[in-house]
Amino acid sequence: MEQKSLWRNRAFILYFFTFLASGLSVSFFLFAVNWYVVDSLGLEAMLGLVFFASSVPRLVFMLIGGALADRFNRAVIMLVSDLTKAILLIGIIVLLVFQLVNIWVLVVLALLFGLLDAFFWPASQTVLPGIVGKKQLTRANSVVQLTNNATLIAGPMLAGFLIGFGSYELMFLVVSIMLFAAAAIDWRLKRDIEVPEESDREESVLHAIKSGFSYMRSRPFLLTLMMTSVFLNLLLVGPFVMGLPIYANLILGGDELTYSYLNATSGAGMLAGALLVGVLNIQRKRGLVSLSGILLLALAFLGFGLAPDLLWSLVFIAFVGMLISVIDIPLISAIQANTPDDYLGRVMSMLTFAALGLVPVSYLLTSLLLSAGLAIDTIMIGGAILMGVQALVVITFAKSIRSID
Repeated sequence: MEQKSLWRNRAFILYFFTFLASGLSVSFFLFAVNWYVVDSLGLEAMLGLVFFASSVPRLVFMLIGGALADRFNRAVIMLVSDLTKAILLIGIIVLLVFQLVNIWVLVVLALLFGLLDAFFWPASQTVLPGIVGKKQLTRANSVVQLTNNATLIAGPMLAGFLIGFGSYELMFLVVSIMLFAAAAIDWRLKRDIEVPEESDREESVLHAIKSGFSYMRSRPFLLTLMMTSVFLNLLLVGPFVMGLPIYANLILGGDELTYSYLNATSGAGMLAGALLVGVLNIQRKRGLVSLSGILLLALAFLGFGLAPDLLWSLVFIAFVGMLISVIDIPLISAIQANTPDDYLGRVMSMLTFAALGLVPVSYLLTSLLLSAGLAIDTIMIGGAILMGVQALVVITFAKSIRSID
């Protein structure tokens, strides 16, 4: 494929705008639903049920979504997902007008959105190799990561503004319009994406998933990466995501502003990391870069657990956010560059499935350690040390990842 600037690539520009619209819509939607449960329904204790309803279908159907992404036009899968979400939100607006929205309506809505995301994300994550050249993959993924992080930061602020100065009906109307716009862009994008051969669609979905597992077993790089991702998420996600508000309150003695400072700084770090990787456009030894990033992440997380005050906590959490992007983007680019297109959807969905599978275990383990009397900073320090040991072991023994470009 001829190499050209990303911003002169019509297919990439279309992909960028549909990803931006979809990302903003998800960020707006989650904020609006969560705030409606807390503020309008006064059911804070039920918020966990909404999270559960949105996350479980995404995890359970992720592998099927990956198999379908290898069998059909990926832009069409994205189009169906975006369009269905938009129609669902129009229905919610009608229910809001007639004051018929309750917690169970929102649980069902979250479940359906989670189900649709299980098909949308494997398709969207595998579009890039077909529309940009290999030398542009790292830069393209950094733009995507930068966009995703920006929507996570800006989305809640814009959503809060729309709800505060408008209404929930206006909020969901804006989200549905964004999703209709994303679907329209998907319709244009599908012309630039190759459709799999008819023979590739003859096997059953179950057989396609099995063949995907067989392909991964034959690639030491992918197997090692899967195990590395599993343990990284186990050691990091629970202490970091769940522990952050506890850390802000009990360790730093702060309030909700302290928690917001930590969250915002982490997000800014991710943006900076994505920008750095995009500028450098790393193309060689991307596996080694990511492994080195895990080792540095362990050191930054250790520093965060040992930080004596808010200022040092902000410094270290900025590095934690930045290194997450430095780890993720080169690895995703390496997978995309070294995986045949007809297996890419299944490979990405299996890696995501493996990474997300132990996230609930990480939350549970963190809760058990807190219940046993361990302070959150002690749990963070322990997780950082184990993370560092993991990185050293993989760097030392996993040549398949060290050498991958």
